[in-house]
Amino acid sequence: MSKTIPILLFDSLSYVRCEAGPLIKKVRKMVQRFILLIITCIVCIFFSCRKDRRVKPATTLPKTSTEIYADSVFYVQNSNDYFINPVITGQGTFTSFPDGLNIDNNTGLINVNKSETGLKYKITFTPAGSGSVLTSYIVISGINYSDKIYNLSLGDSIAVPVYNADHNLALPGTNNGNSFDQSGGCKNAGIVVGSTNGTINLAQTIKNQVIDTGSTAQVKLVYSIADNSNKAPNGLEVKIYFYRTVSQIPQYLTDLINQRKTTILTSGMPPLVNAPATRLTLNSLAVHSSTIVRSRPPCIVVVSR
Repeated sequence: MSKTIPILLFDSLSYVRCEAGPLIKKVRKMVQRFILLIITCIVCIFFSCRKDRRVKPATTLPKTSTEIYADSVFYVQNSNDYFINPVITGQGTFTSFPDGLNIDNNTGLINVNKSETGLKYKITFTPAGSGSVLTSYIVISGINYSDKIYNLSLGDSIAVPVYNADHNLALPGTNNGNSFDQSGGCKNAGIVVGSTNGTINLAQTIKNQVIDTGSTAQVKLVYSIADNSNKAPNGLEVKIYFYRTVSQIPQYLTDLINQRKTTILTSGMPPLVNAPATRLTLNSLAVHSSTIVRSRPPCIVVVSR
C-alpha cells in the first residue's frame, strides 16, 4: 500500500504537468505578443513625435522688387515720359513711400521721368478681396544730398552726392561725360557745384552769399550721368541754409532733419563726421503719420562754428 501511494502521486503530478504545459506555453506566447505590441506602439509614437517636431510651419519668403516690377533700379530716359508696368496681375491698390514717385494707385504704372530721382521707394500692393500684401523696393536713379548740419569749423565743408540712394555706391562716369549744373542755375545762385562729380563746396558757397545768416535761392540742379540713363537730363531742387552757430538754426529745420531720417530710404551708412549736436526735443523726434514730410529739396544746413 505504501508503495502504491507514491506511485499514484507521481503519476498525478506528471499528468498535471503534461496537461498544464500547453496552457503555459499558450499564455507565454500571448504575453510575448502583448509586450511586442506595446513596444511597437511606443516606437511608432516616438518617431511620430520626432517627425512632428521636424515639420516647420510654412513661412512667407521676403518679397523682392522683381515680384512687383521687373527690376529694382530704373533710369530716366531721353523722352518726355518713360513708363514701367508691374509684372504682377490682378486688381488691387498700389501705394508708395516716401512722396515723389509718379505712380498710378490703381494700375501700378510708374512714370519714371516724372518722378523724383535719386530716391528709394517702398512699393506696397494690396490685392482686392483676399490675398497677401506684397512689398518691394525700387530706386529711381539719380543723386541726392544728405539731410544734415555741416560745421565748417570742423572741416565739414563738402556736400557729397549720394548716388542711387546708396552711400556705398561710387558715382559712375566722373571722368567720362558727367555734367552738373548744366543750366547754370546753381552758379547764378552762388552755389558752387563740381562740374563732373556733383560735390557742393559749402565754404565757397557761403562766401559767395556775402551775408552772415540766411539761405540761397531754391534752384534746380540739372545734371546728366554716364550710366544706364545714357546721359539723359536729370535734376533736383537745391537750397542751402547757413547760420553762424547751431543755436541760430530755427526749430523747424531741426525738426525737418530729424523727420527726414525716417522718410528718406537709403542703403549703407553716411560717412561719420564731427557734426555738432542738434537740439533734440520730443516734438522734433515725433513723426506724425498724418503729416507728409516732403523728401525734397534736401535739407542742407551750414554753420560757421
